Amino acid sequence: MKTIPFILRDHREQLWRHWADALVGEVDADYRDLLSSPLGERILRTTIEDLIACSEAEDYEVPGLMKHLEERVTAETEHRVALGFTVRDMVVALHVLRRVMVDVLIDALVLDEMPAFADSLDQLKAANVFLDHLVCATMAAA
Repeated sequence: MKTIPFILRDHREQLWRHWADALVGEVDADYRDLLSSPLGERILRTTIEDLIACSEAEDYEVPGLMKHLEERVTAETEHRVALGFTVRDMVVALHVLRRVMVDVLIDALVLDEMPAFADSLDQLKAANVFLDHLVCATMAAA
């Protein structure tokens, strides 16, 4: 059975393009340009791989993984703030990513790539919790 994190990984290129397009008018042009660059593709790839790692981890492993992830995201946010980007743009970009993920998953549903409905809802809920942690870690750097 395919899971949502793996579906997102398989559609990563589409997800990245849609994310870059959806950021127009939502974040400062400089930050959008950063996320539209290969660095932005790397940020997305890392985010998806972290989501996969959390989805495959045993329940007792998740808190440690999330703590490490949150520390890394906070440090990366502090670095981007030092470069002149705003926390607001970073948080908005994560929320836009959440919206675009749903759009990509709708496309996967049309292609009959999604797991059963109940499994999809549980996995989407877990992905939302994961993104909530990223948002909180980003805001912690402010």
